[in-house]
Amino acid sequence: MSATCPDARQTEHPPVRALTAPVAQLDLARDTESALPSDLAPIPHTAPGTARGVRIGTYNILTGGIDKDDEEQRRLRQNGFLASLGLDVLVVQELRRWEEHGWWRLWALAQATGMVPLAPVLSARGGGNHLAMLYRPQTVRVAEWDTDACRGVFHHGLGRAIVYLKGDPRPWTILATHLSYLGGEERLAEARWLTGYGDSYEGNGQRVLLAGDLNTIGARDPDPGWSKIPANLRSRHCLLTAEGGFGATDRRAIQLLTAAGFADPYDLLSTTPARTAGYWSEEELLPHRSDFILANRLASPYVRGVTTHDTDITRNLSDHLPVVVTLSVPTAADGGGR
Repeated sequence: MSATCPDARQTEHPPVRALTAPVAQLDLARDTESALPSDLAPIPHTAPGTARGVRIGTYNILTGGIDKDDEEQRRLRQNGFLASLGLDVLVVQELRRWEEHGWWRLWALAQATGMVPLAPVLSARGGGNHLAMLYRPQTVRVAEWDTDACRGVFHHGLGRAIVYLKGDPRPWTILATHLSYLGGEERLAEARWLTGYGDSYEGNGQRVLLAGDLNTIGARDPDPGWSKIPANLRSRHCLLTAEGGFGATDRRAIQLLTAAGFADPYDLLSTTPARTAGYWSEEELLPHRSDFILANRLASPYVRGVTTHDTDITRNLSDHLPVVVTLSVPTAADGGGR
């Protein structure tokens, strides 16, 4: 199947095998003893997949949650925070060093959150910044999972899952990615692989969510004023003028996705977008968005909420903030949606 030709099969599939059990059981046991610090223990929440809807989250955890001195308290606190969200699907980026010893850190996150990890998307070109998707088996059934849906083209990678959400007889597609940080040309090329998922293809409708760090601001976000950051970093964000200087924000990738049928939940809900980055590094103190869960044309009617978790706690956990989208899931009695 071509990456630009979405698979719109509506039939039942056998369950996908989850990630093989970790080899470093001792490491996992030691880690999870402190995976939920007392100040970040899970908070009460409505059971996943019920009246509050299905919740999908994306989070770039910054270098695997591991700091330069090999200190991992940040990762442990991330586990605790993510456990408190009670998500049904979670996409995480920058899993640097998580491949060590049988992916025991991924298993620690799964144990902390009560979720099941799928085989990670490997980022050979992206300095080991792998990504992964986890799901809650009580509310989500994974029918298919492709860890390399772009066949090695993306800088970091693209995972594609076909899932069934509790109460909904028709499948959803979830695309998990981390677009290139190098600049607009690279992101635009990657976005071209995704446009086929924006709407129906060959008469087959498919509800698609695109989740990840897209390394771009929103199509209609105000220009952050990139001149406030050092010139050597602006190539990641700005177009080059005919005179050879830096010009306006390079929005071509997000504009292409929008034109193809993907919608920003903040636009769907007529809500002012919140920053997800630009508060961490002294060189890039310029609030802007980078993290999204976009809905294609057929998925957009089911978007009921969007939250960017911007608190004192989350600002100290990573250079990105977690974004969560809530979906209302149609039931079989409703015909499974549109």
